[in-house]
Amino acid sequence: MSCVFCKMDHTKVENTIIDESNHFFVLPSVGSLVDGYLMIVSKRHINSMAELKENEKMEYELLIKKYRTLFKDIYHQYPILFEHGSPIMDSNMKANSVVHAHTHIVNHHFIDEKNMIKKLNFNRIENLSYISKEKNYIMYINPENVCYLTNHFEPVRQMMRKIITKDLGYENKFDWQKEMFTENINSTIKKFKQERK
Repeated sequence: MSCVFCKMDHTKVENTIIDESNHFFVLPSVGSLVDGYLMIVSKRHINSMAELKENEKMEYELLIKKYRTLFKDIYHQYPILFEHGSPIMDSNMKANSVVHAHTHIVNHHFIDEKNMIKKLNFNRIENLSYISKEKNYIMYINPENVCYLTNHFEPVRQMMRKIITKDLGYENKFDWQKEMFTENINSTIKKFKQERK
């Protein structure tokens, strides 16, 4: 199966490039659960952001900082960010549905963040150097810019999307392959393009 990020059809609205740096694209998310749902996608085909080279990692962290600020400017609140990272070794236990490094930036605050953190066995980390390319992980950055990591969770695809849709009251619509939320994609593109003018 070919990689959806390596073979993007840029004529499709969901593949609109919002921003581009040397090593990353910023795109709206297919299945944008809310108005304000973007992804930072590695141009290089790697399993997770844990595989970034040092110069890529610096660029990635600058993009995170930039988009936290842009979300605050546009939506008047900081977003959440998360990544489902897959290990480099061949495994049937990969926890993401697209094995190409991408980080979700979402205009959402969890109703009960403490419970979500406990349920997924998240531990607070000081920086992204704690993520490992040897294990499945979920990295989560909350609106206060506190970073968490877990390697101890059931490897269920779209785990964070399932939790977000449950929070939003439509948990049966988590699957990006079935639910596009095109109106949210269009609104997000419009707002970010206006912000960049």
